[in-house]
Amino acid sequence: MKQKKKLKNVNNDTSEFFLLISPIVLFLLIFIVYPAFSNFYYSTTKWKGFGTPQFIGLANFKRMVGDITFAAALKNTFTLALYIPLVTLVPLVISAMLRDGLRGWKIYRALLYLPNIVGAVLTGLLFSIFLSDNGPVNIILSKIGINAVHWLTSPGMAIHTIGILTIWGSIGFGCIYFLAAMATIDPDLYDAAKIDGSGWWRTFFLVTIPAIQFAVEFWVVKSFINTFARMYGMVFTLTQGGPGISTITMEYGIYVKGFQAGQMGYASAWAVVLFFFCAVIALFQIRLLVRKER
Repeated sequence: MKQKKKLKNVNNDTSEFFLLISPIVLFLLIFIVYPAFSNFYYSTTKWKGFGTPQFIGLANFKRMVGDITFAAALKNTFTLALYIPLVTLVPLVISAMLRDGLRGWKIYRALLYLPNIVGAVLTGLLFSIFLSDNGPVNIILSKIGINAVHWLTSPGMAIHTIGILTIWGSIGFGCIYFLAAMATIDPDLYDAAKIDGSGWWRTFFLVTIPAIQFAVEFWVVKSFINTFARMYGMVFTLTQGGPGISTITMEYGIYVKGFQAGQMGYASAWAVVLFFFCAVIALFQIRLLVRKER
């Protein structure tokens, strides 16, 4: 009798579990899984976004090989990825300074978090004004005898301007994230470092970073995903891919090819390549999580 009652309770719990997760599963199937698989199909078609797709096999992928826009998008995306070490190191250093009891650190923390409150779109709009050729930044530079810098209108400079702004935009959340990770470090480790005569930088590299290694690795993976798949807002509001195609990225290129040029099939092929890069990054993230659990 007790066995039957126990089995009935287990069945009820299982039914409730599936009932509770069914909305999110349905949401994932409709808005994530189905569009992803559809994109793979559309990448093998010639399609304008409406009407009947025309199957053309791998022609879109062959076209990408000789497409200078696609080559520029890859180059620019990987150029932005080169800023990831600074996107990681700058918040780390600031967090370590705040953790050591910098006077007025709560005020600094609030100010540093402002970029996250403002958001990428508004940040891009503001800096498109500040960094224009006749903007406030160049006016200040001219007053101190420095020639104007073409932050957003020079093909060689614009992509690096976006890279620098990604560093600035990462500081707020990065500080909160790393401060939370540093709160778990055993204070005895710092006491031992002081006894050994370690300076601030030596303690930072030999105690702080190793103690929060997993948090740092996770942040790096997250930064790669942001670089490959979350740069649209910044690029659109700052440069719209220009001058020319000097700041076009993989994500922004999908928008240009799909919605501006009306080449949805070709844009889907771009999205497949971007999906591949993000999948590789996600595999590294899963590997980190599995290693952490072990």
